[in-house]
Amino acid sequence: MENKEIIKVEQDTDIIGSEKDIDFIVAQAEKQIETLKKVLGIAIKRTSPFDWVDQQGKPYLTASGAEKLMPLFGVSVSGTKLEKLQSEDDKGGSYIYKASGIFSWKGGSIEAIGACSSRDKFFAYDSNSGEFKALSQVDETNIMKAAYSNLMVRGITQLLGIRNLTWEQLIKFGVDKNNVQKVSYGKGKKDATEEEKVKQEKLKDMILQMAYGKTKDAAAYLSGITQFTAKDGKVVKGVERPAFLTGKRLDIAFSKAERDYNEFQQSTGSGQEEKGDKE
Repeated sequence: MENKEIIKVEQDTDIIGSEKDIDFIVAQAEKQIETLKKVLGIAIKRTSPFDWVDQQGKPYLTASGAEKLMPLFGVSVSGTKLEKLQSEDDKGGSYIYKASGIFSWKGGSIEAIGACSSRDKFFAYDSNSGEFKALSQVDETNIMKAAYSNLMVRGITQLLGIRNLTWEQLIKFGVDKNNVQKVSYGKGKKDATEEEKVKQEKLKDMILQMAYGKTKDAAAYLSGITQFTAKDGKVVKGVERPAFLTGKRLDIAFSKAERDYNEFQQSTGSGQEEKGDKE
């Protein structure tokens, strides 16, 4: 009688289990996507055009708009802290207010941070002298409020998954880009080239973001960075609208605003966060 080797083949339960796990994860992810879509629709409908700002062509939810969503979804914030950090630079002493807190919703939580500096151009810059105000002249309350507002917006929008939205998404729920708050500078000069008009728009958007959507502050800032002393010693008054800037004066103003805008993003953490989102 011939001996035959009987080989018992066992199923790889680990592989089968992994496949089941993947199916489960995919199903949960799809369910989460549908949930976030519903959240997005409800959230946007709860806001009004006055709660949005057009910044660099992108929609930005203001602090008042973000706070409307807290009771609607049952978002809670705890452990809020406000720290005043002293610093020193070539212009002398300064300080930064950093607001932090834990935002919770549906059993999950995140920690968010908002900040504002006493070097913020819209709270500490004197457009008449073209220099920063002395710390004693800076309204410290404004710095504190801006840091807290930044915290609320970042925490709520990140937790609900409604950050980095597009106008195409918003218009589906009744928020039209043409109806939201923005700096209205009017039409550009007739002698402005197409390239200069593009730069004027970029300048306008940077200023609006740094001014937290406040048109008066935006105008005052632009007036300050465009004021200069001529060769004859006379002070040339600054302008309040980018549309009035062309040529070398536009280039200089744009360069100054771009530098301040980069500092603004670093101080608030916006640039780093956006980079992380892309990754």
